Amino acid sequence: MALTRWAEFSHNLPLDVIEDAFAVDLSATTLEDLDPAVAADIAATVVEDSELIGFWVAWHQVGGFAGLERGGWHRATIFRKVRRFRHRFGAHPDVHRFPWIRLDLRRAWSDDLRQRLHPDPEPDL
Repeated sequence: MALTRWAEFSHNLPLDVIEDAFAVDLSATTLEDLDPAVAADIAATVVEDSELIGFWVAWHQVGGFAGLERGGWHRATIFRKVRRFRHRFGAHPDVHRFPWIRLDLRRAWSDDLRQRLHPDPEPDL
């Protein structure tokens, strides 16, 4: 009931109110400007998120658990990563979507296959 009321309220807010609520002047604040404990917490979150987002990409690129296992990942490692991912993002990697990431798996697979079949010559260093 409370969740329904919150959804009705938040979905009917004017756009300018939402923009004001989430406006951040990134030019005014850098990590160096923050309290060291806050900066360290933000950095730790970014590191954890980047690892889990990389896991999510790998999960989808190879087709999930079985693909990761075929690729050499240990079962216990996969289970731990799935558990951490669910805890952090609230859903299993199969169903979670990042609205700001679009995976083009067909292109990734075809580019990888093309590169394997026709490797580029070594670049001149």
